[in-house]
Amino acid sequence: MKKKVVVIILLITLTMLASNILATANLVAQAKTSTNELKGGEEITITLRFDEYQQIKDGINAYKATLEYNKEIFEEVKQEDLQSLNDWEKLQYNQTTGEFVAIKRGGSKAPEDIVNITLKTKQEVKATKTEIKIKDIVTSEGEKDINIAETKATINILEDQTEKPEEPKQEKITSNKYTITENYIERILPNTTVTEFKTNVTLENVTTEPQIVFTDEQGKTLEENAIVTTGTKIKVGKTLQYTLSVIGDLDSDGKITINDMAKLKLHLIEEQLLEGTKLKSADIDNDGEITINDLAQMKLILIDLLKLE
Repeated sequence: MKKKVVVIILLITLTMLASNILATANLVAQAKTSTNELKGGEEITITLRFDEYQQIKDGINAYKATLEYNKEIFEEVKQEDLQSLNDWEKLQYNQTTGEFVAIKRGGSKAPEDIVNITLKTKQEVKATKTEIKIKDIVTSEGEKDINIAETKATINILEDQTEKPEEPKQEKITSNKYTITENYIERILPNTTVTEFKTNVTLENVTTEPQIVFTDEQGKTLEENAIVTTGTKIKVGKTLQYTLSVIGDLDSDGKITINDMAKLKLHLIEEQLLEGTKLKSADIDNDGEITINDLAQMKLILIDLLKLE
């Protein structure tokens, strides 16, 4: 009789062990994806689901898992990218290790989705295949750990073939005759007309019509035969603006006259200092300074003993 009781107890114990083993084997994790193809800048949602609950009686009430993904392809996943589902709560995510954990007060007894994880691809990714894994999954009914096999999704990364709009080319003005700086065009000869000025500059990527607009110091538009002066402003295309500096033209009439010499003399004795564009125009010898030599050269120009080129 005792022997029979022992056998029965042994059979019951083996049955219980078998049930536990079956429970561990039957509970599975599944990773469902919102898409299996992505381009740069697009998002994908991975939904983790627990399934095959046949041997779960009391309900699982906690789980822990690790998210693994290629950080060269995807932007770094943060806490806010994980969303618990079906009353799973208190979710915590470790951004460094990829581990996350959550609980369910009532316990889970039937197949259900438990968490959504959103990942976003980086811009300019190359075409490839990549895996998103959820591994090291473990849950519990409150008695012992139940280890669950990892689940993964394979994603095709597609290179964006869309032709990107060509960036507008930078407008540019150059000259072999004049000196062009950020805001000024200098070393323009006296008596230069608008038409002559245009022949000495080269424009690039300027599509407006007209390409250059000339205005005097009062804002009046200059005609083609008008003489450009110190202080004349030009607008090139849509983006470029310059003020012109004519050599020796200190009174803004486009020529070198006795009046210009008088203004240069007053500047040299610091009686009436020249400023801005007119100061640039006073540098006749182009040495970067206003000296007595500039006055001497202006005098030689006036009496036709020195010709500017």
